[in-house]
Amino acid sequence: MYPDCIIYRQEAPLRSGFRIKSYSSNNMNRFSFLLLVLLPFSLTAQIIHDGLEFSRTDFNLRKTENWVSSIDTVQITNLTEKKIHLLKQKDPRGFEIRFPEKSIDPGKTEILEIIFRPKETGKFNISFPIYHSASLTPVTITYKGEILSFDEFSEVACPSFYKPNLKPPVFELEISVIDSASKKPLGNSFIELTKGEYYSQHKTDIDGTYRQPGSINYYTVLAEHPGYQSRTAGKHLNPKNRKMTVALPALREKTETDIPADTAPLIVKNVLPEPPKTVLHFPLSDYKKNNIIFLIDKSSSMNKPDCMPLLQVAMTQLANMTRPEDRITIITYANESRVVLPGTPGNEHQKITDVIDQLKCGGRTEGGKAIHTAYKNAEENFIKGGINQIIIATDGGFNGLSENETELMQLVGSKTKEGIKLSVLAFGQNRFGKAHITRLAKQGEGFYLFVGNTEDASVKLNETIKLQSRVQ
Repeated sequence: MYPDCIIYRQEAPLRSGFRIKSYSSNNMNRFSFLLLVLLPFSLTAQIIHDGLEFSRTDFNLRKTENWVSSIDTVQITNLTEKKIHLLKQKDPRGFEIRFPEKSIDPGKTEILEIIFRPKETGKFNISFPIYHSASLTPVTITYKGEILSFDEFSEVACPSFYKPNLKPPVFELEISVIDSASKKPLGNSFIELTKGEYYSQHKTDIDGTYRQPGSINYYTVLAEHPGYQSRTAGKHLNPKNRKMTVALPALREKTETDIPADTAPLIVKNVLPEPPKTVLHFPLSDYKKNNIIFLIDKSSSMNKPDCMPLLQVAMTQLANMTRPEDRITIITYANESRVVLPGTPGNEHQKITDVIDQLKCGGRTEGGKAIHTAYKNAEENFIKGGINQIIIATDGGFNGLSENETELMQLVGSKTKEGIKLSVLAFGQNRFGKAHITRLAKQGEGFYLFVGNTEDASVKLNETIKLQSRVQ
């Protein structure tokens, strides 16, 4: 009656055709969730080749079911003071390559686009050269992985630079949200639909269903409904397999059966679970020192139950586990930026949580001065051999940073090379700047985490900081 093969997982961008091994939602380890969230950032190491910086040269596509070719991109930045030309060449067998139409000016970035069009299943490890005018030796682009199967519509769905008028098949995809126990539809549920790096937000109709035109791809859906736990599902969809159902479990009520027999017969009903009072062991012998600068959006858009309150829970949980050797700085920004907590030893828990509790929202989003203030504080409190990072906490709006996004990316990239990472904590349903702040996190070699509920707030940030700072 309901579509099968639903895979529940944490939110993480996936290339078209990827499949994640299915796990039981009851025993899935949170640590494994975080590996899924952080994995995309570990695959995009930049390299510099005779004055050109390539955002990536290795495409590890791993094992892939339902293969459909897509367009992969390489950002190429000219770090020299002269123009550099990419030298066009005959496409390698099985590939289509679109080169930039013009030379790359000093300090500018152009895009190289690649389509890999395999013809058979099995493992592959293919390399080809890209030549440019500043070097006698080429840059090597490598594709490796294993194709387990092709989507039955892959031939007609694949893009092509040589057939610009080719139209891939379009179908009506259908997303349904139901109660996991009764299987009844949950009308007017919030869903966020993600395909690759693109996402959109919607409400289901009164029958718990949302429909829209779709194309062949791997989709993920975050579903939320009042009184239910939020869930994320992923599935490969095509014209013959176009439906996905997300089943949400109801938040459990506490009743007399939850109270030990030797206590007073108090009956509590309709009480939602409180966030766990998590205090994690964080021994210095196993984890590096942390210098964390929180750059917090306190504009009016953050004044929602799923924004500032969850941010305060996440920060409080982290404050409870930091050590004397760690440093915490809190900077807020709205109409203006302000350092509300200078670099403070991590064991001064009460001082840190007092500042967190007093955070109030108001004003518009202007982050220009704030980012520079944050980097200045990161440098002042820099811990050699430790993890030094700025964590932007926002609902997606991060305006006023720079007139030119390229300049911002260059700033973040230069500070990353100096040992200061940049990460993002995302909140709320109005994440209109998701693509922008995701790029910031990648450029800053940090993490991107979406916090959608109290459980996320209580666990995700703590576990991610531990994962980052673990001594290898």
